[in-house]
Amino acid sequence: MKDRKIIVTIFTVLILVFISIQASLGCSMFKLTVFGKTMVGNNEDYWNPNSRIWFEQGKVNEYGAVYVGYDDFWPQGGMNQAGLVFDGFSMDYLAINDTLGKKSLDVNFLKDIMKKCTLVEDVKKYLIQYNLHGLETSMFLFIDKTGKYLVVEGDSLITGNNQSYVLSNFYPSLIKDENEINIPIYHKGKRLLESKKDTSISFCTSVMDTMHQERNWGAGTMYTTIYDLKEGSIYLYFFRDYTHVMKFNLNQELKKKNYSLVIPDLFPENKKGQDFLNNYNAINSSLDLYKSEDILSDSIRYNNVTSTLFKKDIKLVRIFSNKINEIGNSWMEKNNYSAAIGVFKISVKISPDSWIAYSTLAAAYLKNKQEDLALINYEKSIELNPDYLEGRNQIEQLRRILKKQTDAINR
Repeated sequence: MKDRKIIVTIFTVLILVFISIQASLGCSMFKLTVFGKTMVGNNEDYWNPNSRIWFEQGKVNEYGAVYVGYDDFWPQGGMNQAGLVFDGFSMDYLAINDTLGKKSLDVNFLKDIMKKCTLVEDVKKYLIQYNLHGLETSMFLFIDKTGKYLVVEGDSLITGNNQSYVLSNFYPSLIKDENEINIPIYHKGKRLLESKKDTSISFCTSVMDTMHQERNWGAGTMYTTIYDLKEGSIYLYFFRDYTHVMKFNLNQELKKKNYSLVIPDLFPENKKGQDFLNNYNAINSSLDLYKSEDILSDSIRYNNVTSTLFKKDIKLVRIFSNKINEIGNSWMEKNNYSAAIGVFKISVKISPDSWIAYSTLAAAYLKNKQEDLALINYEKSIELNPDYLEGRNQIEQLRRILKKQTDAINR
């Protein structure tokens, strides 16, 4: 799910937190209830390894809870003392229309639910009061201690009580035939759960292992959580290593205080995970150098910084495209167009097939009164996206401007 998976509106934050499905990796989640015991597992599939687990005590008449997520401490998932578990999925856009006369959803609605609700029916009663605008690209799965579950997707609040249930990045309400779900890990996990009804931690771990994801450049399952809703236990795994585990008992942890832990720090023996973490953070730090005008205005320093950056895995660098654009746009807002150009050149280099990257660079050149280079980049943008109307208009205007300049020189 989820870099940031609501600032003034819920829509804004959820876009940042859960990220659109086009740019994300599919997460996976299951529940299994046997003889009154419910187990829930979740694979958090993403590319940011800076993951966190934290515990928040409840106030009077509130439940305390454990949450998991990233270094922005937005709860991607968690469990409360009543044995209510949730996690979120990044999804394609699904319109929400049932808004008339309903209250606006608060930014902290997930924590509010975890403080107040015991069962999924409580969650449903809570959510039905609210206008869910802002959740158009998000889906949530809630499971309670009885084994009942609630899927929150669009205007639909779907409850179920199957003995086993698996969910990934698809909308259940839109599926007529399970064979049309083109998510191999979903089918693998479902087959395994149907083959054996076993709530042991070893079996539940094998389900999560079966559904984990891995990209050849490192991204994939960043952490895994398995919850024992009856015992109130959390089993935590890092970076698809299912041989090492940290176990927490929620009630015991909440007796201490509100505190957080850095998940990678709990698993120093996971070399692949630690290497990915170090590479990710090194690239993130390198990009911060482009916030310095001194570097961007010095061609030698700029070339050295850029050369060092591109010695890294380009696929890993590419996931920072939003951050690169944010830095470039900050220079545009300061009217420092030459600095913005230096940053947007990085975008073009890491995404040579992106018409938007060329268009953004072209706009910076145009602001910097470098019409010839603006034209070249708009033309490249149109080559990649012939339907880019604004680019075509800019090209026509730039050709007229450059022709006048050439005619003036030749007189």
